[in-house]
Amino acid sequence: MEKNNNFINLRFINLRTFRTFIFDESKSKWVEEKQQLLSQDICVLLDEEEEIIYLWGGLKTSKNRFKKGYNQLKELVSNFPDLNLQLMMVKKNFPIQVQEKLDSMLEKAKKERSGVLLFNRFITIRVYFIFLLCVIILPIISLLNLSSSLLWTISDGNYEVSRNIFRLWIKFSEILTLLTLICFIINLVIGIIEFENQVIVFSIVGLFICVGLFIYLNFDIYLFLFQEGSTLTNYFISRKDILYFILVNLISILIFEIPNTFKLISFLKTYRKFIF
Repeated sequence: MEKNNNFINLRFINLRTFRTFIFDESKSKWVEEKQQLLSQDICVLLDEEEEIIYLWGGLKTSKNRFKKGYNQLKELVSNFPDLNLQLMMVKKNFPIQVQEKLDSMLEKAKKERSGVLLFNRFITIRVYFIFLLCVIILPIISLLNLSSSLLWTISDGNYEVSRNIFRLWIKFSEILTLLTLICFIINLVIGIIEFENQVIVFSIVGLFICVGLFIYLNFDIYLFLFQEGSTLTNYFISRKDILYFILVNLISILIFEIPNTFKLISFLKTYRKFIF
């Protein structure tokens, strides 16, 4: 009979469930996480039945970050004086059911992020996501702006445009290209901070292309050979020249736009819960 009781107790221990939370440093709060755990995370496993809190820090967790999470946890626990919560902070030899839960969550994370970049900070995940969106959206807006030239008035097979509209047309794309260049610089810094080679390579490629496009657009009126009939206030530009100009911009933008778009998709799959 005693053996049967021991067996029942062992099964009860193995079936025990824990609530798991990870420390969000950017918001300075604990967020419940049920699926996966990263090696840079600080995690709390709450055994509600035994009223025990297990505090775990991953291999890539810095001492300062761990201390901040620990202090935040102590402050949180102090807000519930009626509960007899025990805080256990053990680097090794966690109870077997706790260790199994940790291993299970770490294994899920490894499978999900296979072949995907690993960021170590919440703040860099969010900042990179914002500026990755920018380097995708801004060039598309610029390309749409340049393509609007196809709607200009056609006269004798040439596009006719006023000097003011032409200046605004070029200047708007110059500004968008400059903003995209700045976004790539920020992404490059993030890649260096996180030691992420793919981010570094994509940012450098985009940076060089944006510099080239910015210089190209700065040629302004010298980009085109104005046709007969052009004046100081009105320009006639060959259709062929406009199409060539748009094609140069399109090809240049696609060189960095395609890999960064795929990067955004894979990034969202892995880090969407840390972003929103």
